[in-house]
Amino acid sequence: MVPDVVGLPWDLAKGLLNEAHIMYNSVITYPTKSFFPLEDNGYYVIRQKRLGDGVLEITLAARLLKEVSGNGLQDW
Repeated sequence: MVPDVVGLPWDLAKGLLNEAHIMYNSVITYPTKSFFPLEDNGYYVIRQKRLGDGVLEITLAARLLKEVSGNGLQDW
């Protein structure tokens, strides 16, 4: 059985897939605009898809950083 790894940090997801002996390919996606800064401490799984050859395709994305105003309050 293939574990559901969507939403997990890539390091954790990779460990689960390796433990389950699942063959996978990872693909990194980036935002089309670079308006918001990206976190640089790891990627998160945003999609998993089983390909015709049985290999799992894992799509990864960096988390967007929160914007903080000059007064230290977060801009929601």
